[in-house]
Amino acid sequence: MTMLRVRDITVRFGGIVALDGVSLDLNRGEILGLIGPNGAGKTTLFNCISGVIAPDKGTIFFEGHSLVYAPPHVRARFGIARTFQNLQLWGSMTVAENLIVPMDALGRRNTFSDALHLPFSSYAERASMERARAILHVLDLDRYAGTLAGDLPAGIQRRVEIARALAMRPRLLLLDEPAAGLDAQETARLAELLHAVRERFHVSMLLVDHDMSLVMRVCDYVYVLDFGKLLARGQPAAIRGDPKVVAAYLGEESKQPAEEIASVAAARLEEAPLLEVKHLAAGYGGLEVVRDIDLAVRAGEVVACIGANGAGKTTTLRAISGMIHPRRGRVMFGGRDVTGTSAERIAQLGLIHIPEGRGLFPNLSVEDTLRLVSNTAGHDVNITPAFELFPKLRQRRRQLVGTLSGGEQQMVALGRAILSQPRLVMIDEMSQGLAPTVVRQLFDIIRVFREQGIAVLLVEQFVESALDVADRAYVFEHGSIGLSGPAAELRADRKLVAGSYLGTAVDATAVAAANGDGNGHHVDPALMEIVSVRVPAKVKRALEQRAEVEGRPTGAVAIELLEKVDHQ
Repeated sequence: MTMLRVRDITVRFGGIVALDGVSLDLNRGEILGLIGPNGAGKTTLFNCISGVIAPDKGTIFFEGHSLVYAPPHVRARFGIARTFQNLQLWGSMTVAENLIVPMDALGRRNTFSDALHLPFSSYAERASMERARAILHVLDLDRYAGTLAGDLPAGIQRRVEIARALAMRPRLLLLDEPAAGLDAQETARLAELLHAVRERFHVSMLLVDHDMSLVMRVCDYVYVLDFGKLLARGQPAAIRGDPKVVAAYLGEESKQPAEEIASVAAARLEEAPLLEVKHLAAGYGGLEVVRDIDLAVRAGEVVACIGANGAGKTTTLRAISGMIHPRRGRVMFGGRDVTGTSAERIAQLGLIHIPEGRGLFPNLSVEDTLRLVSNTAGHDVNITPAFELFPKLRQRRRQLVGTLSGGEQQMVALGRAILSQPRLVMIDEMSQGLAPTVVRQLFDIIRVFREQGIAVLLVEQFVESALDVADRAYVFEHGSIGLSGPAAELRADRKLVAGSYLGTAVDATAVAAANGDGNGHHVDPALMEIVSVRVPAKVKRALEQRAEVEGRPTGAVAIELLEKVDHQ
């Protein structure tokens, strides 16, 4: 029976249509997944259901109750609870107290009844404690009951937030990015716990998450959004192989022949890296977003960082450029250790970071924005090269940056970067929110950067376009690097890269094993299913080292170990 019915929801923010006539149904006892690439409208729909924003058009019914005009606290009384992507726990309270507070808020207890030790107050207190203990037990949090929530690692805090939502006795649990910041093992454990929660507390769930390994393990049914519209729906296995879904995440398959890709990767592998990152870990507050990141960029090289949302790409760029300080590891640029150095000093060394959102001043003109470069370079800069690179900017030189289109603003950001005579430019989501034709023009500029000897480290959601222009690529998964190699090779194996977005393929182990164990032997399908589970970066390195010592393919070593485990 349908529990949540959403019909023709439309949401506009000014001239932007965030949702365009989206409908979905969630049945009782179901775990429903809501996925899609950046800007698809997932968060907007989630916020409409939870009451954060009101839709411009459409209806939402929960158990026969209309939710369109119901504020969040009324929805909570109907039986809807939610978690948050950014942890919202009471850090100065214990884990048990984080559960008791919402129970008391929903009950009839008050200070007067507690002081008089009235029977119903004592009964309510005992009932709350019993439910709290049951929730903590199911989520494997018993030993943390007396610990302050703020003192726990992020993975445990995620579980505490789910526990607190369950304390409100919901019938529907809205989970917003519950796997954010978790590694592969923590994500697998979370999947098991969510199934246990459903069975024990008879609660339905709507799950929004970029981690497809969680979505594909947990969800009974999946809806896919793209550009505010419903792109596909179906069971996880069908969604994972849907060409429309793969194209939404990776872009349309490139028609450019591999042999036409100009690559300097092989020729420069022996050169000393211009940028070298070793064992980098970084995050925000108590959340460690990336861990053990190793990457390198050589002079004149274009390197792409790709992977699902929340995999740690943006955080890595911020830690390299000094926007945030790394927690561990080392960042070397031009032979200097710049770990923990200020962003201003790193920029002066020739490492320019164009952040997501472009980092421009909307109330300055195009010309004034470009002339700001003279303040960082220490001398007046001729801005003509920027106008030669982007002729359209010459026509807009007197126009305020905030009034430009998204593509024109990105041109300003790229023009300002090249005027600073950088050695390396890091670009975060260059194509975000732009039309495909504009995106193609901007990717042509990346080739110009390479021709001028400027290295580029590119974080990009248009995967096919990024691999077309890049020499090498790193694929991020769960805050670490799951795959790396020449861009042409990664582009040639579209299914492998798609696995990092849709939870199917993983590492070089799976690739080597795809057609056998490296010796022409057939691989049992059950073993291939095991291999398809994401392997932590440290395990992969251990496998590669053992394979190198034994002179065998990595896949052969992995299959041998899996067979031993299977026999045990």
